[in-house]
Parts: sequence; structure tokens; C-alpha cells
Amino acid sequence: MTVDVTLWGLAFLWGAALGFFYFGGLWLTLEAITRKSRPKRWLWVSYAVRLAGALAGFRLVIQKDPGAFLFTFLAFFLVRIILTRTLGHKSGGKPHAAQP
Repeated sequence: MTVDVTLWGLAFLWGAALGFFYFGGLWLTLEAITRKSRPKRWLWVSYAVRLAGALAGFRLVIQKDPGAFLFTFLAFFLVRIILTRTLGHKSGGKPHAAQP
């Protein structure tokens, strides 16, 4: 049983990319929704595209090395935390973690 640190590092970077795709896409969708004539449709299409992309990305990692999935998943949610804190301050609101 060998530890492939390079694969785990790549899995972490892949998870960060998936996180930016999913949560960054969510932020862009919410920013653009006020300008759309059919906001419900825009939300559903955005959700379907983001979910399909993220699930396909996770599937690639699981097929290659199930152990690396942990690093991908960790990076995915780490990006969520980072984006929530940075974009929450940028838009003038407080991040949810700062709420009492």
C-alpha cells in the first residue's frame, strides 16, 4: 500500500476547482437573477449545470482513487467557506458564520 501524495495534492486542487465552479457559479447566478425575465428557470438551469459538473468531477476522482476523494471533498467545502467569507463582506452583508 503506497501513499501517493502527488495524487492527493492533485485531488485537492481538483476539489478546489470544482468548488469554485459550483459555488462561484451560484454566486454569479444570484448576482444575475435580478436582471432575468424568468428567474426560476435561470435558477433551475444553473443548479442542474453546476450539480452535473460537480458530480462528474467527483466521479472521476472516485474512479481513479477512492482515498483521494476525501481530499477533493475537503477542498470543495473549504472553497465554500472561503467564498462565503470573502464574497459576503464584498457584498456588504455579514457571512453566516459571523451571525450570533
